[in-house]
Amino acid sequence: MIIAEAGLETVPSRIFDHTSVKNYARKIGRKPKEVLLDTSYHFSAMTHHDLPLWWKRGRPDIVHFSLLTALSTPLFIERKLDVYVSTIENKLILISKDLRIPKSYFRFEGLMMNLFRDKVINDPNGSRKLLELKENINFKEIISQIVKPNKVIALSIKGIRSNPFQIIVDSVEDKNKNYCFVVGGFQRGHFQEDVKSIFDTMYSVSDYGLESHVVIARILYECEKLIQ
Repeated sequence: MIIAEAGLETVPSRIFDHTSVKNYARKIGRKPKEVLLDTSYHFSAMTHHDLPLWWKRGRPDIVHFSLLTALSTPLFIERKLDVYVSTIENKLILISKDLRIPKSYFRFEGLMMNLFRDKVINDPNGSRKLLELKENINFKEIISQIVKPNKVIALSIKGIRSNPFQIIVDSVEDKNKNYCFVVGGFQRGHFQEDVKSIFDTMYSVSDYGLESHVVIARILYECEKLIQ
């Protein structure tokens, strides 16, 4: 499972000096460059400086909900699921199968700020990487060099309308092969063309624009039934 074009990043340098950024950084005891971009606090800075694709950015909470959902499934607990976060800024977060994501958003926020600063989060003993951040890696490289799936299946309101059960039936021809499902990690808009060009198929699970964590839950549940 890849959460793609995720609105998870630290504040861009061009808005370091904006009042909303400086005030929030001071409030949480961080440097402006360490703070996560968040539309709840930085909307005026994002729009005033006309950040490219600002409507897709600044939503770390979407990633939090999505990871809570995916990492709580039996598939992940049984080590049958790999989860990745690909950000809109071409960064990749590698997630250990031993990771237990914080349920509190504020703890998650702190964890992500530390990850963006330190590039690696180890377990308390320092013996295993729980999270790792790779920079300057686009979606095509993630698929071809790291995930290496037999098929890439995207889930989007613009895809072919189907239901989760039928999507799995139509997509998974061989349970011994690797399949990659892609869900957007942004609040508005659609996948960019360079990302969409990598998909083998694209489906929609509803006539409504469902939130990412809802789509993830429905698809992974059907995957579990197939494997069991």
